[in-house]
Amino acid sequence: MNKFAISFLTVFFLFSCATAGVKNVEYVEFDKTTIVEKEFDDVWGYLVEWAAINSFPIESADKESGIIKLSGSGTVSWSGGANIDQSLVSCGEATGNIGLYGAKFTGMTINAVIILREVDSSTRVTVNLNGNVGVEVRNGYGVVSASQNTCPSRGIFEEKLFTDIQTL
Repeated sequence: MNKFAISFLTVFFLFSCATAGVKNVEYVEFDKTTIVEKEFDDVWGYLVEWAAINSFPIESADKESGIIKLSGSGTVSWSGGANIDQSLVSCGEATGNIGLYGAKFTGMTINAVIILREVDSSTRVTVNLNGNVGVEVRNGYGVVSASQNTCPSRGIFEEKLFTDIQTL
């Protein structure tokens, strides 16, 4: 009877699983908007140049609507799971398991939308930045559970952009 119970528990723990997800995501309060005492055209040109200098790929830019979209990879290496750069966003820790196999991040993209609006003789700049990260739990046969999670901004990107743009 004792061997049966031990065998049962061993099999149970090896094949039990938890759904892929994340925990310990950090949420930070910060300013997402600033007013720049410059003309719209000057601020627009500076932001396009700023994105290029700081290695943020421009996905699209529409001067008429005042919207610049930036998008890039937050995956810095890949070896048995993605190592992601959480300096700009907080994705937390990958959770979930099947037996001895734990969850791993599978890749991350970082997206920013920058909106410019003329306000009298000034320009209002609003930024929305977040990340999207995949989490997978795999066993010897393949993916058992997967999820896509949104990672909130830590405010570092916005702070740097707003500080730099005030020197314009």
